[in-house]
Amino acid sequence: MYTAARARFRSGHLRPAIAVFLLNLSMLANATTLYAASAEREVFDADSPQLLRAVGKLSVPGYDQVDGRRRFREENCSASLVAPSTILTAWHCLEHYTDLSRDPQFSLLHGSDAVTVAATRLADGGSMEADWALLRLARPIRSVGPLPVDSVDMAAGVRVLLAGYARDQGLGEGGERLTWQAGCRLTEQKPGRVGTDCVTYKGASGGPVLLDGRVVGVISAGDSEQRTYFAPSTRFISPFRLHAR
Repeated sequence: MYTAARARFRSGHLRPAIAVFLLNLSMLANATTLYAASAEREVFDADSPQLLRAVGKLSVPGYDQVDGRRRFREENCSASLVAPSTILTAWHCLEHYTDLSRDPQFSLLHGSDAVTVAATRLADGGSMEADWALLRLARPIRSVGPLPVDSVDMAAGVRVLLAGYARDQGLGEGGERLTWQAGCRLTEQKPGRVGTDCVTYKGASGGPVLLDGRVVGVISAGDSEQRTYFAPSTRFISPFRLHAR
């Protein structure tokens, strides 16, 4: 880099270089989030944002119909601790939850101690157009700080962070590893759904969408190739304030 700059100076092209440098500084100053530059998807480790320790796995027992026959299925999603006794996930993770004799299980794998706690449904959006759900834990978790929830305008160009236990056979290792990606740019907005240019995989559903360390959405769906959609917090901020404790 130093050699290239010196060459430009000798050839009389220093002024355009300064203009480009100042433009880059201006763009940096106008960045609206902590995640201003796109980043590759990463596995959670000691160098990752430690607030992601509040992101866990959610196992939901249920049934569906296959060829007219009732079949047991276990839905494995992601969820976030948003208060000591409250977690946030996606509605569709509970869509097939009909056996009330067995509770969903929320597991945190990071923090001072790994923990698994039963959860019961509090409130949800009821459809993919409002793909969020709040659950109450059987006992509070205090070994990990909960993620704060906020409601903000999803302006074009804002960049967010996505995290979850995706079940791809790459970085996610079949859902065994928490992965995250910063710098995800908002690409489209529809009622109840916001699109990003980041890619997630099955299992990440229910994971948090973060802006400046605050939950502003819940991962809902994606095509595993080009984009991921999330339910914005404007859809659940009121129920959250009512139920979280």
